[in-house]
Amino acid sequence: MISFSSIIGDMFFAAIAGFGFAYACNPPFKTLILSALLAAIAHGFRFVLIEYLHFQTLAIATFLASFFIGCLSIALAKIFKTPAEIIVFPALIPMIPGIYAYKAILNLISFIRSESMELKTTYLISFFDYAFTALSVTLALAIGVSVTLLIFFEQSFMMTRHAKLHKRR
Repeated sequence: MISFSSIIGDMFFAAIAGFGFAYACNPPFKTLILSALLAAIAHGFRFVLIEYLHFQTLAIATFLASFFIGCLSIALAKIFKTPAEIIVFPALIPMIPGIYAYKAILNLISFIRSESMELKTTYLISFFDYAFTALSVTLALAIGVSVTLLIFFEQSFMMTRHAKLHKRR
C-alpha cells in the first residue's frame, strides 16, 4: 500500500536540501525554486521506484530518476530561459549516497583495527558492498543526467543564447 505521507515527507526534505545546495551558488530566486522542485520530484520518483515498485538496485532507480530529471530540466530551462545545468545539478545532490560512503569508511577502519580473521572478512565484505553501492549510485547520477544533457545539447545551448539576443534588441 502506498503511503503518500512518506512520499511527501521524502520529497519535502529533498526539496529543502536542493534549495540549500542551489542557494550556496547564489543564483536568481526562480532558479532556487526550480532546483528545489526538481530535487523533490527526483527523490520522490526514486523513492517510489525503490519502495513501491521494488527495484532491486538503488543504482538503477537513481539512473532512471536522474535521467527523468534531466529531461524535465531541459523543458523547464526552455520555459524559464535559464541553463538546464544550473537547475539540475543542485537537484541531484540530495541523491548522492553519503551514508553508503560513510559506512564504507567505517568498515574499512574496522577492518584495519580488527585482529580476528572472521571479523576482518566481515568488515572487508561490508566495505566493498557499501563502497560499490556508493560508486554505482554516484555514476548512475552522473551518467543519467549527462546522457540527457548530451542528447539535448543543442537545445540547451540555444535556450540561453536566444534569451540574450532578445534582451539586446
